[in-house]
Amino acid sequence: MKKGILFLVIFGFVFSFGFGQQKKFQVSLYGGLSQVLEYGSEEEYIMGENDFPVTPAHTPLGFGAALTYSLANKMALQFEARYTLSSKVTLVDPSDQDTVDVNTSSHLAAILNFIYHFSNGKMTPYLVFGVGIDNLLAKDETYISEYGYEVEFLAPEKAMDLVAQAGGGILYFLSPKAGVKLELRYGVIFDKPNRINSLNIDFGFFLGF
Repeated sequence: MKKGILFLVIFGFVFSFGFGQQKKFQVSLYGGLSQVLEYGSEEEYIMGENDFPVTPAHTPLGFGAALTYSLANKMALQFEARYTLSSKVTLVDPSDQDTVDVNTSSHLAAILNFIYHFSNGKMTPYLVFGVGIDNLLAKDETYISEYGYEVEFLAPEKAMDLVAQAGGGILYFLSPKAGVKLELRYGVIFDKPNRINSLNIDFGFFLGF
């Protein structure tokens, strides 16, 4: 009986230790939603130049891939590439309440993250902080407003901006090498004249090697 209990204790210890040994490298794929907050202001309205100055909140889909390198003391560095799709929004002209339905531009971002793991168990919570470059994939577009006016939106001359993000998540190991992850991040694209703020929630899979 005692030998059986001792065996179970040892087995449980080895089992937990095995799950906690994250491999030096880890690759992950994920997808999720970005809640982009409203940006712009009616004070920026300029007739004929900026007739629709406010972009309302919207929720585009996104997906990406990341390569993580484990360091000592529960820390890691990660290179991440994220693609955010476009989504449809309705813009309003504050002068006469004319509206136009447009597609937001998609984004492609490359980000270097610093990660801190709170533990090395089967379920591993962590914090993540990152900075990188966001590339706005915009092109000139022409739409017809509700009142029948032709509205042209020109792609900005500067397509790349600094991006920063911070958040946290949980790794759940299904085996010593692989598992699933859930992550929540707050991101800021330092665009001009308006910063773009978003809250991102992602679910994905990872594999260590």
